[in-house]
Amino acid sequence: IDLITEIRSATSEMNIPPSATGPLIAVDAERSVCDRLLRHTPAINRLARVDDIVLEEEAPRGSVQVVVHGVVYCLPLGNLIDLATEKARLEKALNKVASDIEKAEKKLQNEKFIQNARPDVVEAEREKLEELFGQKDRLSMALQRVAEASY
Repeated sequence: IDLITEIRSATSEMNIPPSATGPLIAVDAERSVCDRLLRHTPAINRLARVDDIVLEEEAPRGSVQVVVHGVVYCLPLGNLIDLATEKARLEKALNKVASDIEKAEKKLQNEKFIQNARPDVVEAEREKLEELFGQKDRLSMALQRVAEASY
């Protein structure tokens, strides 16, 4: 269940369409993990929307990686999305978040806003800024993954 949850979260974050399927790669997995994967292959394939489970010694370049119970699993991006379109989408989203961060920072640096606004409004703006930084980090990581997959 943890593996399927992590894969679905990663594919959602990378904007991979639910209809897209590709291999799931288990990196340097122990024998017991391999046995469990083999035993549950049909369920994993269906629920995680993968078409095959492959064992490899190294993580392939340009793949989404998730770690579940100490095992690294990878989904190669090149098979699942249009990399150029995804790169453009991520760059646009990253620019918007950067603009929103700049606006929020200016607002919080404005002494009149801090003095005149209710404390809960100021706190909400600070929380919004923190969330924006988190979005920026996630988008930057996603853009890096797409860039790696493009090579």
